[in-house]
Amino acid sequence: MENLKIAIIPTGSDATSDDLLHRICEDPAMLEFCTPIFYENAKQEGKAFHDLDEGNVDALVIAHTVEPAKCPPNTIEIIVTENTHFMLLTKEPTAEDIIRLRDILERDFDIRSPRIAIVLEGNIQNPELTTQVTNEQGINTYGPYTQEQILAKDMICHFDGIIVANGETMMQQIITALSLEAPVRYYAGWKLVVTSVYRPVHIEDAGDGLADISELTHPIYTAVDIVHNRTFYDKARLNTLPKLFRDKREDRKQNEEVQTNINNDNTEKAL
Repeated sequence: MENLKIAIIPTGSDATSDDLLHRICEDPAMLEFCTPIFYENAKQEGKAFHDLDEGNVDALVIAHTVEPAKCPPNTIEIIVTENTHFMLLTKEPTAEDIIRLRDILERDFDIRSPRIAIVLEGNIQNPELTTQVTNEQGINTYGPYTQEQILAKDMICHFDGIIVANGETMMQQIITALSLEAPVRYYAGWKLVVTSVYRPVHIEDAGDGLADISELTHPIYTAVDIVHNRTFYDKARLNTLPKLFRDKREDRKQNEEVQTNINNDNTEKAL
């Protein structure tokens, strides 16, 4: 199988560090899983997105050097860590948000029947939200928890996805409190696979060999995994097999509906 082509583009700086790029390519596992394609500077960001949209590359990794990349329109920012996946919202979550996170976890991260928690400071308008989603949608949903509760006793490890209603501010506090290393920003909800480093890559440190290389390798490996997971998920749902048995209850239901329609027609004709 041909390696995936992963585009890597720096933003916020007119130059990258050759030392950083060499260190990435020296990773013994990197070239086994993908072929990194480096774009020289931020001015080529438009070309990188064009190549991604045209299918010339399979995914795009943004290595910002000044400030975090902006979340593209109509996408949801997911913070990927070794423990779980955080969805950042600026509002109180709804059932649609929970369903959307469930779909992202199943298709992009190959997690079946994910456990989802809600983290929210203050009162929630719909206290029965998690119970309703669990009963009506069959999604294992818990909470809402406060930030203090979700950080206690390794609770985060019990969930595959966590919706953080207070967005970026609370997320930074959680990452600091847990000392999470090299988290990844993933922009979910569209056909393109785009990830980003969570913290800015300091070019001056990279040139001195001091930068943490995992800050950039983690987004690359995350993008590779997402592309593979999507491919497997979509192929598994093509040409699905018919049922191996016939449920007679469905036949009875259809017969009842037909009979009801006939009776209604006869009634209308009689009138």
